[in-house]
Amino acid sequence: MVKPTNINADHLAEERLTCVLVLDTFNIYTNEIVSHTSLPLCLWPVDGRPLLDYTIHTLVRSGVQEIILLTRSHSYEIHSYITNSEWSRTYPKLIKFVSCKEARSLGDCLKDLEQEHLINDKNHDFLLLHGNGTLLTNEKLDNLFTIHKENVKKDKNCIMTLVYRQLDSNYIEHPSYTDDQYSYIMRDANTHRLYDYSKEYSDIYEIPLDLLEKPNVAIETLYCSLDCHLAVCSPDVLHIFKDNFDFFTMHDFVKGVLRDEVANQTIYSYLYEKGYFLPVHNLRLYMKATFDILRRWLYPLVPETIGAKHSQTPSIVANPSSPPLKLNDSYLSIYNQWYRITYDRHNIYKQGDIQLDRLSNIQQDVFIGYKSQILSGVCLRSSVIGQNCTIGKNTKIENSIIWNHVQIGENCLIKNSIICDNVLIRNNVQIDQQCILCKNVIIGTNVHLNERMTIIASNSVTSASVVDEIEIDDDIPMPSKNVKRSSSKQRSSSTRLSEKSFSEKSVSSSMEETVTSNSDLVGADGLGRELIFASTYDDQTKAFELTDDDDDDDDEDDDNDKNELNAFNAWGYRIKPIENKDILHDDDGDAIKSKQYCQSMSKRTTDQSIDSQTGDETSENDDDNKDSSSDDNSSDEGNEINEFQQEIIRTLERAYIQKLNIENIIVELNMLKPTYAVSPTEFDQSIVHAVFLLPLERKIANPEKTTYWNTLKLTLDQISQFIIKNYMKITNESEQVLLLNELDLICLKYIQPIGERILNILNYLYENDVISEQWILLWYKNKQEKIKTNQLEVKPEEKVYYDKLQQFVEWLQNAESEDDDDED
Repeated sequence: MVKPTNINADHLAEERLTCVLVLDTFNIYTNEIVSHTSLPLCLWPVDGRPLLDYTIHTLVRSGVQEIILLTRSHSYEIHSYITNSEWSRTYPKLIKFVSCKEARSLGDCLKDLEQEHLINDKNHDFLLLHGNGTLLTNEKLDNLFTIHKENVKKDKNCIMTLVYRQLDSNYIEHPSYTDDQYSYIMRDANTHRLYDYSKEYSDIYEIPLDLLEKPNVAIETLYCSLDCHLAVCSPDVLHIFKDNFDFFTMHDFVKGVLRDEVANQTIYSYLYEKGYFLPVHNLRLYMKATFDILRRWLYPLVPETIGAKHSQTPSIVANPSSPPLKLNDSYLSIYNQWYRITYDRHNIYKQGDIQLDRLSNIQQDVFIGYKSQILSGVCLRSSVIGQNCTIGKNTKIENSIIWNHVQIGENCLIKNSIICDNVLIRNNVQIDQQCILCKNVIIGTNVHLNERMTIIASNSVTSASVVDEIEIDDDIPMPSKNVKRSSSKQRSSSTRLSEKSFSEKSVSSSMEETVTSNSDLVGADGLGRELIFASTYDDQTKAFELTDDDDDDDDEDDDNDKNELNAFNAWGYRIKPIENKDILHDDDGDAIKSKQYCQSMSKRTTDQSIDSQTGDETSENDDDNKDSSSDDNSSDEGNEINEFQQEIIRTLERAYIQKLNIENIIVELNMLKPTYAVSPTEFDQSIVHAVFLLPLERKIANPEKTTYWNTLKLTLDQISQFIIKNYMKITNESEQVLLLNELDLICLKYIQPIGERILNILNYLYENDVISEQWILLWYKNKQEKIKTNQLEVKPEEKVYYDKLQQFVEWLQNAESEDDDDED
């Protein structure tokens, strides 16, 4: 184990060198895949060791004496690994943990860290490593503290120094440069102070004229720099993140400081021109890191030296509040006994006792784990084979990573893919590049998997914080009897409309409890189905922060429009936008989500963004009755309404979380009226919008009940229905019609998930005496007349909304006629 610098050394006597690792990518696609492997990305195996080990080794070599791990999902697995590793026994005070279970962004994690008061001293600078918290480098990082102190010495307003690695001029083709790595920086060539910064690719960048006129400033632009996801921070950085709730990402923070949103603060940069640097935050970089280490580009951090430092067998420590740990759990495979690794020519590594047939062909850049069997005719090139694996005869594996306890049959071809723990691949299988086979998947005989497919064995798409509990016995080659086979997409169970009530059970589809396997995909003797990412958009407000909206700033609005199109998948590729007509199906078949909704959901990450959406809706409605000469006035009024709606949403959000008294909430809302120049009608409209958009707030959404309707029902039960009753009296026709009109606008704008639940919503409001039957029927009649006279056009995507609406009205009319018959 590498010894850290002596704590009594002179240059460390005044302060401890601290590094903060944020162990989450906050990428919805990556986290969705990770949730089906039972291992967080930072603990994925790299040539016999967890990825996180390489980063900790670098920090210890650099003299870092305090490492703070910020964990969000998989906190227990990370804590268990560190507790049972050699790190805890050798340096018991080296690593500290901060759990950020409620965090949905980097900003949230740093706010949690600030509340822990672990970094209190105003002179206590620290390294911040974000974007999964794993950086591979063979350079020592202690000089960065000195560089940052020099920047602060010449500029007392400097709060951060960003770290980059210069790449060659053909950086776009550089293997370390994935689509989500792009960065453009404009800085002073002499002082290296940052003046502009962007993560979005553009053909044209503007340089402000006043910047060129500054004395003693030589501007240089850098396009070929690799963002190391590393920064040296002053403690003020934590306070700024805490005070600015719209700073979700490092991009938000840097842009905010550079645009003078944080008064008088400056940011500097440092550019490494040599040394190996690779921040690992997507699957493409994970594979590159694995093979680069095999090729010894990270020397002295190579497999045989890293493995030797962890030769002792750790004892498994179970959390008293958790079930006993099992040694065959996939995430505990890293706790296995580590055997001596032998390094042979052509970069071939053999870990302990392996069985290697003399007729096999091991070419170059190969790692073979303990007790793995390589049979005759097998060809391995640039690949990793984990522990206790069996590779069948005449199988060829190229540029792939095989985890532990994997069985691969004969005559298989696997290229550029990741095979996770406890996977069974039968004979004559071909797997194309960038496929992922998650835990417990079985691929049947003669199956061909096309490129970039993710196969899972669990029942449904889980959130990143949920560990899949489905297990398959290694000794059973065939799927269990409770597996449901399907030759097509899953279909949701039919919903039948009750003639007397619309209970929640009658309108919501139920999900099969058995594991579902797509036999067309994995074969009749296989187990698994493709992971569909549509359902991840339900949690996009909680897991993927994309924008920093500001209605008063046109430039930021432009940035937000770009950010909608610049999401990246788990492999680091840019996701192309899908036209509105394209739809995405949930795995449970219960919902259909358009890309338009998926993008709009990503904008609902802050109170400001919700206000922007609802404000646009109001302004669109008003524009029909205004001519072009009043555009400026309507814009000002729209901003005022947006601001007012923001206040209402924040008030209701706080009231729901703190369970405030209804009377007190109404008093607070009434006190907002004189503060904003809104009419009584606009006030009521804002109340309606806040009530039905409140469930989309990340602090409100229930992680165990992720559907919009479940969350809306909780808010209605506690506060919202009483708020509506107070302002939209059931006896007042105009107020009731306003309520229905505003609800109609919201449903049509957000067919998914609000419009499709109109049946549930209206039934709830009707059953709880929020709206009256007579006003519903009158309003619906007027709406139908507009449709018949072509005053209102029904778009194809709106049909599901109108069908549900018609269902409810017909039930209401039938119930009324039945009551009349009973009276007769």
